[in-house]
Order: sequence, then C-alpha cells, then structure tokens
Amino acid sequence: MNPAGPTPGASRRRRLLVASVITAAAAACLLVGFAIGAYLMLVRNGIVNPAWTEANILRSQQHAARIIAALEQYHAAHDAYPDSLEALVPEPLDRLPSPVAGVDEWSYASTEGGTGFVLQFSANRFDTFTAWYESRHEQWFMQENGEISADSPATP
Repeated sequence: MNPAGPTPGASRRRRLLVASVITAAAAACLLVGFAIGAYLMLVRNGIVNPAWTEANILRSQQHAARIIAALEQYHAAHDAYPDSLEALVPEPLDRLPSPVAGVDEWSYASTEGGTGFVLQFSANRFDTFTAWYESRHEQWFMQENGEISADSPATP
C-alpha cells in the first residue's frame, strides 16, 4: 500500500469500473423493461394469452355446458338452434357466461337449417389454440398449432 494514498491511475481505474457497472446495470434494466413491454403488447393484442391453461380451458368448458344446455332447450322449443347466442338471453339464460381461457368471447354458428351448432373459444385472435364443441358429435375438440384432438364427450 502506498503511504501517500492511492495513485492517480488506481483512482481513475476505480471510477471507470464504477461507471462500467452502472452502465451495465442501466442497460440490463432497459432490456428487462423492453422485454416486459413487448410481452404486455403481445398480450394486449391477443397474440399471447397467459390464461390459456388446462384448468382455465376446463372451466371454460364448464361455462359452455350452461350455454349448450340452453341451446338444447331452445332447440326443443323451436325445433332449430338459434342464429346467435344472444337469442338465449334473457331466457333461458340471464346472461352468457364468458370463457375463462382465451379472448373472453364465444364464437357460435348454427348449421344450415338449424340442425346443429358449433361453439368455440380461442386463446388468441389467430386461432392457433382453439377449443370447440360440435353438437352433432356431442364432443369437444382442441386444436393446438395445427394438431386437432378430440376430448371425451362433454356433459351439458
């Protein structure tokens, strides 16, 4: 150790080291902030959906069971399925339950002549992950990245 104190070169090196550490920390904070912002933008635009989990898909299918039962009730009374889900409100449903997984809306279509229907919910607006119920099969189907699989028959 130098009895006269630190040398000018050592002091300069120390300042450069501190400046480098501060710069690296600031850059890391900016990168993390950018990553979080990009993720939130993907969620907001419906490209990524953190709610698309197995538990939420099951809960959405349970919400759909109420709609499916109401559709069957409507069919029994009118000998056809309705053109839209809004026909089920306020009778037999007081409101349409929303899917828990996905973009928070149902897609519905009755077949020509009102003899069947398809009820669907999706993880995002691009339908890369989709679950739908077909009345003619009385079954749920899932599509994930182009792969289609059939679930066990649903119980409305």
